[in-house]
Amino acid sequence: MIRMRVKVLPRFCAVAAVLFFLSALFPPAPAHAMTIQEERELGEKVLQEVRKIWPMVQDPAPREYVARIGKRILATMETQPFDYEFYVLNAPDINAFAVPGGKVFVNSGLITLVENEDELAGVMSHEIGHVVARHIARQSEQGTKLALATLGALLAGIFLGPQAAAAIGVTGQAASATAMLKYSREHEEEADYLGMKFMERAGYDPKAMVTMMKKLRRVSGPAGSDPPAYLLSHPAVEQRMGNLEIQMMNLPGEDRRRPPEGDLKRIQTKLLAEEKDAARAVAYFENCQKRRPDDPECLLGLGLTQRRMGALDRSVENLSRAALLSPRDGEIRRELAAAHFLKGNLPEAQKNAEQAALLLPSDAKAQFYLGRVFLEQKRIDDALQAFLRANQLDPNFAENYYHLGMAYGAKGMMGPAFRSLGYFYKLKGDRKTALVQFQKALAHFAAGSPEKSSLEKEIAELTPKPGAEKTPPPRSPSRF
Repeated sequence: MIRMRVKVLPRFCAVAAVLFFLSALFPPAPAHAMTIQEERELGEKVLQEVRKIWPMVQDPAPREYVARIGKRILATMETQPFDYEFYVLNAPDINAFAVPGGKVFVNSGLITLVENEDELAGVMSHEIGHVVARHIARQSEQGTKLALATLGALLAGIFLGPQAAAAIGVTGQAASATAMLKYSREHEEEADYLGMKFMERAGYDPKAMVTMMKKLRRVSGPAGSDPPAYLLSHPAVEQRMGNLEIQMMNLPGEDRRRPPEGDLKRIQTKLLAEEKDAARAVAYFENCQKRRPDDPECLLGLGLTQRRMGALDRSVENLSRAALLSPRDGEIRRELAAAHFLKGNLPEAQKNAEQAALLLPSDAKAQFYLGRVFLEQKRIDDALQAFLRANQLDPNFAENYYHLGMAYGAKGMMGPAFRSLGYFYKLKGDRKTALVQFQKALAHFAAGSPEKSSLEKEIAELTPKPGAEKTPPPRSPSRF
């Protein structure tokens, strides 16, 4: 990584920055402008490619937390042409990116790196700035017109890094098109400027953008080492930090900061516990517990990781200790219920799941775990009600759809059963199997019914177009 020291005259740079941003915000119309609908479709294509490479974090809490931050940022703007969606990838790489259509991706590795919510909001504000300024759409308009599927694969390769590009199948022949799509320094500076304004209006500290850039620069290591994926697609960090510090001089002096959107420390605990290298996670939490023996967070992380490894006795022991230290913590009760369930102790699982549902009435996972217990006890009606409540609280909770389908099947309600399985596989990124399930469901609903109309739309969306790529093989649901 080449680092440059740039000496600037503050007044000249401030004027130049204003002139640049005025010109950037009102660019000339391109010869073949990408439509808003094409941007939406391109975003869906990128999402399909991303799902092939990195799994999404299973726990809905990190996704909901990131979405709350995103919505808080979006609330500062005028109505946007896209419905923004936020995804958390179970990937240790330090990375985040956004694509046309309002899809924003944040890696678990980046979330565990930040020290406060302001730093995370700074990264997300910057990414949203790229979407608002339509940088990728404008870049694609300057080059050869490409099919959206090809463009989606190229973008996924750019943002996920070289290894992902090879896995997706982005070959050397696409190098020139890939280079055309990458962000320029001007794009980065414009996204910084917009992100800084969004942060300030949303009640975050814009200075966190600079502290996060410094952190990214530190973890990139010495020149010649492999930098984080985020820096590969977001260049010119040194110059951008200087520009931001100058622009921040013109921000209002009053403190507009608002309370955070959630418990970052808890989110980081969950993400570390879900890390692929379970032995590393255990070592981290054991060291945490030695240093802070009465910290329920250390015990929660240790119990979650042990549960994932199948060490259920130790998991129950550590989660029970965490629950004693923090008896009003519904999340700890909920995870203890899951550990008891996996051990086959249904009475304890039910007791803790019910306590979790009382402490967390808006929590989808508490209802989901309760439904799992009821389904195992053959209390099918109770299980259905719990799964349906979980679905209302979180319509994007993939695992819930699978077990909802099992409950409907146990009742002999095959239309809703196949439909639920269709949504499970769709959310998992397996479009082929999702299409099969939706087609099976179609025959069980009356002509002209809302259910049949909805299924027909899903089938039309999932039906492969001529020349479309094959989907990856189906993924089985997790044990819990």
